[in-house]
Amino acid sequence: MLLGKIKHNLKVEGMHCEHCAARVEKAIKDLGGKATVDLSSGNVEAFLPKAVTPEAIKKAIDALGFKCITVD
Repeated sequence: MLLGKIKHNLKVEGMHCEHCAARVEKAIKDLGGKATVDLSSGNVEAFLPKAVTPEAIKKAIDALGFKCITVD
């Protein structure tokens, strides 16, 4: 766990290449966090400030053209 951050496990559909993964990582970074993307499974481990809601995470990823189906 990163200091002052909450871990979120995400499932993102529609990522097909490293460029896609990098775009998701940047979206999380723009929210003040850090992410690790497993491209083959579509799993994303994100550490974000407490103030960032699951809805905000989903909105940021969906805005890229991907589908964030799980945020926990």
